[in-house]
Amino acid sequence: YDARNGPNPVRWVRGGLLDVPDDFDDPPLFEPDQNGNTAIETNTDTDTDTDNDEGGGWGLTDEGLQEICFGHHNAVVEMECILSNLFPDFVVSRLPETVLGCSVTPMTANAPTAGDMFGYHIDADPNITPSSPWTDVYGRYPNRAVGKPRFVSCLVYLNDEWDGDKWGAPTRFVDVPTDDDLMTYDVTARPGRVVIMDQDVGHTVVAPTAAAGKRPRYSLVWKLILHPRTIGQDMKYLAGGKGSLWPEIEYFGSAAQNQ
Repeated sequence: YDARNGPNPVRWVRGGLLDVPDDFDDPPLFEPDQNGNTAIETNTDTDTDTDNDEGGGWGLTDEGLQEICFGHHNAVVEMECILSNLFPDFVVSRLPETVLGCSVTPMTANAPTAGDMFGYHIDADPNITPSSPWTDVYGRYPNRAVGKPRFVSCLVYLNDEWDGDKWGAPTRFVDVPTDDDLMTYDVTARPGRVVIMDQDVGHTVVAPTAAAGKRPRYSLVWKLILHPRTIGQDMKYLAGGKGSLWPEIEYFGSAAQNQ
């Protein structure tokens, strides 16, 4: 399908990027106010504003989402092998259904186009998971807690061609602890670039610029659980023995202030 003409309507649906856990109080959503600042509101954990089909983003159809999550795809298998090798100190799994319910799939995809609007959100937070067999075993705890499974997302930019400087559409992270002087950090979309993020970090999709025309910026997201291999394992440091494969750490916002 010619990506310059927009997402293929056979596989993608406007407002389809819906990711709402069933039957529990939703975590905070971070919404920009009219001045461009970010305020904290309690709202539904969605990746788009699905009440407005014109403002919401493109997501895979239900059939497409089920197929990408549970069908066999060599590229998906290869990527998951890479992720397992990248985190040798942990047992890597997809987010199991027992954590947030069947409405939250372990993989999702998006295809923002120029003019779309998105709000800040988190993917998940083990400190606010609903009552379930998961919480019966692990309880509720801050992400990165010692000896507890860590919630991490892996985002891959899929376009064969994407000029991030011209067409925009970065992934934007927000640092809430900076309070009035709220800090954001943009990761520029590049073909094949991978972003590893904690699921409890506020972030948002940014729509492409008008210069992109109808081109969607495709991405695929894995929602992962990193399980400790030993009792009392430190869950903060992901690189482990593979530190040479990781880029140099760049801090921003409150993390930079604390260095």
